[in-house]
Amino acid sequence: MVWLLFMHICALVIWAAALLILPLLIHHSQTQLADAAGKGDAVDRLWFTRLASPVALLAIVSGTAIFAVSRNFDSWLLVKLTLVTALVVCHVLAGLLILYRKREHATAIGAKCSSLFAAILLLLLGIIVLVLVKPSQDSLLWFL
Repeated sequence: MVWLLFMHICALVIWAAALLILPLLIHHSQTQLADAAGKGDAVDRLWFTRLASPVALLAIVSGTAIFAVSRNFDSWLLVKLTLVTALVVCHVLAGLLILYRKREHATAIGAKCSSLFAAILLLLLGIIVLVLVKPSQDSLLWFL
């Protein structure tokens, strides 16, 4: 169980870092897109497909295994899983933003990257607070 928790935490830290860096890479790749036309995949796409997505899958699978082994059904954990689901949605949105920035008439890439970065950061902070505080069900009534 300890090695599973260690693997989950390591994968989660790498996934979080990859997700936070991804909007910056997307914005930077947008400015470099004209120069790199026809030279293969951009750094943001490689970062997404080779690092962020596999580590996200590892974090989700190991977290699910921990959930199944420990049989922990506390209400704070259900709120955490909801936030993780929103983080997965942000992960998918980052992939869609990588595809969108290649369009000829792509607009407001900087604003979209900033919004995505802020959403990811808020979700990660919420997850960290929930895991560290582990509030009781009575404390979570304001959320529900």
